[in-house]
Amino acid sequence: MIREVLVLATLIYLLVIAVQLIDRPALWLQSLAVAAALGLAAGVYWFREELRLGRWEAVALWAAVLLFVAYGLARLGGLV
Repeated sequence: MIREVLVLATLIYLLVIAVQLIDRPALWLQSLAVAAALGLAAGVYWFREELRLGRWEAVALWAAVLLFVAYGLARLGGLV
């Protein structure tokens, strides 16, 4: 079930990236890079035979949390 949720979330994020690309064509390079990274991450997870990803899932989760905190602090400080 985790694999299916991951693919669904990746498709939703790709849709968001497409909408942003239509809204702001100047971000095409960033959109392409993010879409490729998401596709690669989902593909690596989907095609693995053994799911030994517990530690990596925790690292990715905390990295995402810390990136959101860093973005929030940068936004609060007026850097973004």
